[in-house]
Amino acid sequence: MVRLEAIAKRYKKHMVLEDISVELDNDTYGLLGPNGAGKTTLFRIITNLISADGGTVHVDGKQERPQIGYLPQKFGAFRTLTTEEQLLYFAKLKQTKGDGIDWDAEVERVLELTHLTDQRGKRCGQLSGGMVRRLGIAQAILGKPDLILLDEPTVGLDIEERVRLKEMLKEVRGKQPIVISSHIAEDIEATCQRVMVLHKNRICFMGEIDQLTRLAAGHVWKMPEEQYERHPGALRQIGHIEEDGELLVKVLSMEEGALTGADVVPLKPRLEDGYLYLLAKEEMRDETGS
Repeated sequence: MVRLEAIAKRYKKHMVLEDISVELDNDTYGLLGPNGAGKTTLFRIITNLISADGGTVHVDGKQERPQIGYLPQKFGAFRTLTTEEQLLYFAKLKQTKGDGIDWDAEVERVLELTHLTDQRGKRCGQLSGGMVRRLGIAQAILGKPDLILLDEPTVGLDIEERVRLKEMLKEVRGKQPIVISSHIAEDIEATCQRVMVLHKNRICFMGEIDQLTRLAAGHVWKMPEEQYERHPGALRQIGHIEEDGELLVKVLSMEEGALTGADVVPLKPRLEDGYLYLLAKEEMRDETGS
């Protein structure tokens, strides 16, 4: 178990993170939050790339820095090294005296897990964007770290590579806490067991994915454009749905109770609906101060 206790970070007068305290078991966690919410800053503090203004990290009850596997948003490799040579290079960086790890065998393990065995002899400069991303995952899980942090792992990938990456992440989960940062709720829904929401410098939700999804139950609807225009300010448009050649508006109602109208239909919420409802509630709370 890894525990973050009272992590805080301020840039001049702006509080970026405040009292971030969470316990991470051997589950896969999604870290959702708007752009600028502090997700990458939190990762950089945990990895000790930047210093916190307060707080501690505990591993199995001991106050110490965990061994971390980290995939940053922008991951690069030496273009002239082969895939295998690049992983051996990372293994050399991670190696510590007396760690008891067979690093050659460990490189073989992560090549297989990330489906890069047949690319081991290819130079990194010849790899596709998806393969480079998989190489980034491979170096993150190399050495069986205490904690794995993946910052926007699907960014820039096409649909096929995103599906492949999601399946690969399912193969490696359960051995240690894995935290996946993303602003795409669909990616979190497909790969994670639990979810955290970071909003305005604090964790405003942590729990099962279904728990966050259910927050929007009874608040998500679809309706024709003209119906939506009859409720100025009362509804929040969160998407469009095309049905039988007609473009319908998907809306979020913050009020309890059914909406009226022959063409107004309730929808079963998804994770992104619960997430948007939570953010809207947080904004309302900030505005009213309650």
